[in-house]
Amino acid sequence: MTHSSVFETDKFLLDNPNDLISIEKWQKTVNLLAKLFDAPAGFLVQHTSAGFQVTIASEQASNPYPAGVVIEPEVNIFCRKIVETGEELYVANAQIDPGWDTNPEVYKDGFTSYLGVPVFWPNGKVFGTFCVMDFKQTDYQETYLELIRHLKDILEADLSMLGLYEQMQKLAITDPLCGINNRRGFSVLAEQRIRLAQRTQGRLGLIYIDVDDFKSINDLHGHNVGDDVLQHLARTLEECVRHSDVIGRMGGDEFVALVVMEQDDDLNKIEQRIITAIVAGAANVGLPEYALSIGHVKVDLQLDLMSMLDSADKAMLIRKQQKTH
Repeated sequence: MTHSSVFETDKFLLDNPNDLISIEKWQKTVNLLAKLFDAPAGFLVQHTSAGFQVTIASEQASNPYPAGVVIEPEVNIFCRKIVETGEELYVANAQIDPGWDTNPEVYKDGFTSYLGVPVFWPNGKVFGTFCVMDFKQTDYQETYLELIRHLKDILEADLSMLGLYEQMQKLAITDPLCGINNRRGFSVLAEQRIRLAQRTQGRLGLIYIDVDDFKSINDLHGHNVGDDVLQHLARTLEECVRHSDVIGRMGGDEFVALVVMEQDDDLNKIEQRIITAIVAGAANVGLPEYALSIGHVKVDLQLDLMSMLDSADKAMLIRKQQKTH
């Protein structure tokens, strides 16, 4: 199922810019780092599965690495050591340490000294490194280590803001009981999916689901069991649709799914899959047997989402009424 995310920790920020991040502020921070250390090069380097990318490079003629440079993940560079250990690294003289003989920053570009600290995403994963490099041997005292730690806090504060924003956005679009999209979240993602289908001439279907006699479940078994039924239905929906489909809880015991259609009978097949999974699954987790009323419509891409939801809802109500007559 489709959920949205504010940041992707395995994508380079330079390729995936975010309005919440001030690259200009980060540039000033890196420039300040190099200036205070009287170093020819300072960097903020991001690590992903694709390797190490210089996100920010200090703006000096002496700095050989511009922003945007990507180094392969297996290359023996200083930043790789920090990402692997999650710890600070200070190498005063790499020229006399055989462990760095294969480091191109040393044997190719002539760097001798390196001081770097890890920078973390708000979820605890290593974002990358904040570091200074020098062509000569250095002797940084503890005050310098404290300085680089304080400066990296500025960078991490911005990343933390991304995390907080993601949490707020998730709360705004996620149903707290079932963990799937709420009405707002479904509407936002469904609109995106419909626009995509309009561009690609895709076919979509809308499925509307209601739990039969849900009030009776609450009355007979208690509201905790009623909540368990709703959570079970949400999990079952997740299992019965594709990852690219959009599901949501519209409120109460009503759920919807916007699904990609490849064949005319796809909606009937998905519907049957949901019903079969509910019947088999409820007993397995100790829930009382419950039934669903399901209606569906093929999406008319010329209509607005609310009109389509209304049509699917009416199709579901017709099914429900047919059961009682």
